[in-house]
Amino acid sequence: MGPLRERWSGLWPAAGLLLLVMLLSPLSSSPLGLMAIVGVPAAVAILTFETPRSGSAALALLLLAGAALGLREAGPLWYIERGWALLLAGGFALGTALAPERRVLDRSLASVAIAGATVAALGVLRPELVADLDWRISGQFSQALAAYDLETWGGRSVEAAVGRAVSLWEAVYPAMLALASISALGVVGYVLGRVRGEPRPLPPLREFRFGDHLVWVLVLGLGLLVLPAGAWAERAGGNIVTVMGGLYLLRGLAVLVWLGASVLSSGWVIGAWVLAALVLYPVTVGASLVMGISDTWLDLRSRAGVKADGA
Repeated sequence: MGPLRERWSGLWPAAGLLLLVMLLSPLSSSPLGLMAIVGVPAAVAILTFETPRSGSAALALLLLAGAALGLREAGPLWYIERGWALLLAGGFALGTALAPERRVLDRSLASVAIAGATVAALGVLRPELVADLDWRISGQFSQALAAYDLETWGGRSVEAAVGRAVSLWEAVYPAMLALASISALGVVGYVLGRVRGEPRPLPPLREFRFGDHLVWVLVLGLGLLVLPAGAWAERAGGNIVTVMGGLYLLRGLAVLVWLGASVLSSGWVIGAWVLAALVLYPVTVGASLVMGISDTWLDLRSRAGVKADGA
């Protein structure tokens, strides 16, 4: 593989993660708002861990400038975005300082856990502040729904279906934010690796995996979800299950991609495989989730003699 082709192939995982950030993040006060969740942690990591050079310093300042766009017209959501980005940056810097040899995914999970624990601690100390944050973030979904006359477009059934989807999104937006943040820190890992001159800072999707012990987090979420412990436990459990479900879905998809790359050799056949997976997406999603959870015990790729190092 030539140097240019290798560089482009190494870019695809970062591009996929950036797309996930755009799709999942509930913090989007403007089209440029998503720059904060990537730009601030990347800039802090570069300025903290890299040898001062004109090029890297200029990149860090450019990222910070992009995250600062919209300051003059800033509303509450703008500050919430940047505040969360700063928490992620601090968590990622702490995780990198304590365990620089750990994988990007491990440090990203730890960073999101640290940021989430900080918000939880703030909720204990200032519950009214966290309640206000929750109201402002979840309220934007209802505002967006109110801007469209769905009954005229598709009748009451469509309006009711969209309303249920919005209500669900309002309940699990913390999980969506966590998944978007993990993806964003993966992009940060790519940027940091490129600054260091690494040709492929992130491994391909087929090598994605994480610690098997995290299955107990899924068990905890399921327990909170089904036990009659109150509304807070039900919502916390739902969000934990959503986060872990997303991670296991991606792990199962990685197994399927590895399986396709191992068994199929023709480009036309691979294209047909991808098309069938998209058309039959309910089956693909279900199979990916089952394979992702099963991979915790079966370790499918290693059983076949393939080393999967993880992102």
